[in-house]
Amino acid sequence: MVAAKVGAVPIEELIKKHSDVDAFLIKKWERIFSLFFDRNASHQVDWGDFYLVVKKVRDIYGAESVQTDFAKKSLAALWEGLCSIADADKDQLISIDEWIGLLKKTDAKTEPKWFKDYQSFMFKLFDVSCDGVMDLAEYTDGMNTYGFDQFQCEAAFRKFSVNKKGEYVAKLTPDTWNTYFHQLFYSTNRADLGNHLFGIIDF
Repeated sequence: MVAAKVGAVPIEELIKKHSDVDAFLIKKWERIFSLFFDRNASHQVDWGDFYLVVKKVRDIYGAESVQTDFAKKSLAALWEGLCSIADADKDQLISIDEWIGLLKKTDAKTEPKWFKDYQSFMFKLFDVSCDGVMDLAEYTDGMNTYGFDQFQCEAAFRKFSVNKKGEYVAKLTPDTWNTYFHQLFYSTNRADLGNHLFGIIDF
């Protein structure tokens, strides 16, 4: 699990500062911010963080791959979209407080364009074969982009890629992915499988 710190600010202080939001959501939002946006550990997000993701995608899939081209275009658009709505002080940096502020204002029932774009980007990034479904190998490659190892990937995938009877399903569909993605960001129910979409959490 990622350390519960944002710079010198303990997660408890973030929870206290944003007491109008369920503490479980704050913990998940901080984790997403640290794992998937703040790639250079500066505790703020800038374009350099997004470039590091593109570079890692290139290293894993190859400079001429569909994934690398897609990452370049999608992340540039996502960064511009986030800045336009989350960068309150217009300094081309998104702080953890600005990130939380953005998610607090987001209506989970009518997901904004940046959220849908990010949701779609992550699925397409992982779907290397471009067959419209995701298997364990593809999920693992995608998670490697963000520093997860084989064991962590398999444990998470086998936990959430199940049918209504709890039986393992080898392929994850876009509809299931979208449901889990929404749960990851907005569900306060700790039993929801989407909480573990990007690695099993234990808080």
